[in-house]
This record gives sequence, structure tokens and C-alpha cells, in this order.
Amino acid sequence: MRFTPEQIGRLRHRHRGYQITLATEVLLLLLLPLAQGHPWLLSVMLVLLALVLIVFVSRYSPLRQTRPLIYGLGALAIGLEIFWHGALIQAPDLGRMLTVPHVFAWLVFLSVGVFRKVKTLVREPYVTVSVVLGAASGYLLIGLAGGLLLTALWAVQPSAFVLASLPNVQAGNSIDLAVAPALMAASFTMLTTVGTTVLKTSNVAGQVVTTVITILGQLYVAILIALILGRYHRRST
Repeated sequence: MRFTPEQIGRLRHRHRGYQITLATEVLLLLLLPLAQGHPWLLSVMLVLLALVLIVFVSRYSPLRQTRPLIYGLGALAIGLEIFWHGALIQAPDLGRMLTVPHVFAWLVFLSVGVFRKVKTLVREPYVTVSVVLGAASGYLLIGLAGGLLLTALWAVQPSAFVLASLPNVQAGNSIDLAVAPALMAASFTMLTTVGTTVLKTSNVAGQVVTTVITILGQLYVAILIALILGRYHRRST
């Protein structure tokens, strides 16, 4: 397969984007303990991740038709993140009302990002180290989306959580940002099937969320491995 200089340049930029995306996600995970004392840090990292996905990955993706969609969703998520934090300071009641729409915008953006990541990885001409790192970054995106899903559940049904397993927050206080890093960390324990104690086993909504996060993580790994191995087998034969 021959590539034009422009195609080679876009390929290199996209592969560099995979590496930058994974590094940003790992940094976000490492900063979760610090974000518990400084809740704004998690929002900053989420905004940074959105910018990385838009500038370094989607910009050089071969999926050009859906590129405006990811740009628009990313801008909406970032805008709501900033506006939501401002509302929490100036008008707490408005901030509480915006919690679920704000989380939903992020969920849609990350879900579309994961879907486009899989389709882009499938179209990669070769399976390289950068492509494997890109696949890993997609897996971590599912964990981040799961953390936001838990945040939405906390906002609408705090009774699903075991308060003793969370930071010192009051049930129903959906604007207490200290709980968000703990929920994000819990999502990754669900994603890796380690399990978590933040959700009550008797709460159906909590168990459904746990099942969704776990199954999506396992399906992502299974589907991506099958697609990559299938492409490698077709090229080798």
C-alpha cells in the first residue's frame, strides 16, 4: 500500500494524538487523589482531554463526515463545564439544575469519541505500538464515561450509594464536587471487574450502572481485539 506525503503526515499526527490522549488520561487518573481536595482540577483535566481529542485525534481522523459532530459536542461539553462551575458559585440552585444536562453532554461526547476511536482504529493500515496505545486510550475513555454516569446517578438518586464509602458529603447534595473524583475512581474498578463498595447491592439502578460499565469494558476489549486480529490475518494471507 502506497501513501502520499499528505497521508503519511496525517497518519503520524494521528498516531501522536493517540499517545497524547493516553498520556492525558493517565495523568487524569493519577491526579484523582489531588482532585478530591481541589475539585476544579478534575474539570480542568476533562476540558484538556476534550481539547486533545478534538485537536490531536479527530482533526486527523479519516472519518471526516462526523468530524463536525465531535467538534460541536466537544464545544458543548466544555461550554457547559465552565458555565456549570460558574453557576455553582453564583447561583447554586441553577448549578444543581444543570448537573444532569452537563453530565449528559459529557456522556454523549465521550460515547461518540469512543465509537469514532474504534472505527478509526479499524481503518488503520498497520497495527503499530501507537495503534495499540490508541486502543488503550479508548478503553480508558469508557472508564471516564462511567465515572460521569455515576455522577449523574448521584445527582438523581443518591440513595443508591453507600455514603460511608464516599468522602464526607451529604446525601442529595448533588453540587458537592468532592464526590466526583471518588466516583470516577470507582468507575475504573468496575471497568476492570475489581468491584467497588460505593453502590448498594440492594439498589437496582446502581447495579444496572455497574453492569453497563463492566459489560461495555469487556465488549470493547473483545471487539477491538477481534477487529485488529482480523485485519492482521487478512493482510498476512
